[in-house]
Amino acid sequence: MIDSNMNAAVLEAAGAYLGLEEWPGARSNPEIEALWSAAGMPVQQDGVAWCASFVGAVLGSLGIPGTGKPNARSYLQWGREVSLQKAAPGDVVVFWRGSPSGWQGHVAFLVRFEGDRVLVRGGNQGNKVSDAFYPVGQILGIRRADASLPQTGRATVRRGDRGAMVLDLQDQLARLGYFAGQRDGIFGPLTDGAVRSFQAAAGLHADGVVGPKTWDALRNARPRPQRDVSADDLRKRGSETIKAADGVDVATLAATGATVVPVVADTIQQANGILPTLSAMLRDHWPALLVIAALVAVFVLSRRIKAARVSAAVEGRDLSR
Repeated sequence: MIDSNMNAAVLEAAGAYLGLEEWPGARSNPEIEALWSAAGMPVQQDGVAWCASFVGAVLGSLGIPGTGKPNARSYLQWGREVSLQKAAPGDVVVFWRGSPSGWQGHVAFLVRFEGDRVLVRGGNQGNKVSDAFYPVGQILGIRRADASLPQTGRATVRRGDRGAMVLDLQDQLARLGYFAGQRDGIFGPLTDGAVRSFQAAAGLHADGVVGPKTWDALRNARPRPQRDVSADDLRKRGSETIKAADGVDVATLAATGATVVPVVADTIQQANGILPTLSAMLRDHWPALLVIAALVAVFVLSRRIKAARVSAAVEGRDLSR
């Protein structure tokens, strides 16, 4: 991967976390806590400065090792140095805090320069992941990932992770027919369930953790065959469409029968007044024939309505309704 492509991937991966913020009070956001483990460090609560863990987690999601240290200034020895004039979006920018010669600092990803300010994308900026401006004069150094870094391949990802690697995972699971949720780069419960289903089908330990074996299996897997969905499948899943179709027979027959019978009776009464002789001959047969004919017509109509609804539900594969 050349530098420009790597930088673009880094900035995109960092963008997947925008808006992630600390929880107020004594509670700690578990998604921020997960950044620490993703960066290879002991988990800390979100009240602990987490800019370096964010950078490490983003890099790790792309298979690029970070420093594995919580100190922002540790990135001054990471990758290769880039001059201010040659800096590009996606580079790692290290700032001093307190004083240039002190130990405190901040680390984030470069977005762009604007005069004497630099816009960076980082964690713990206003207690959240955001794009924020810092003075150019506070820059201690700019670093860039390159081939000199040991490449770890695809990073291990699990529930709580975010970024480009998770988005790629969701794309692969969707291609194979295991994931039908929103592909947003967030490893949530739907992605976790899809991973476990795939792992079980592939004969792997279904723990929801996507490591080298799962990545290899995903790469070599073929889309699973899609079994035709039957009305029974939909009925078992509580399909409202099927429920409505199942209710057509009784409901429609009852409603229509209640309307048809008075009409039939009224027709017979009129026939009795107009054709007394014919009424006398057919009195025992016409009512039954008319009612039976009406009920048969309603029954046939209800079956057609049900068949149409079931067909629509099956062809639409709408199992959530």
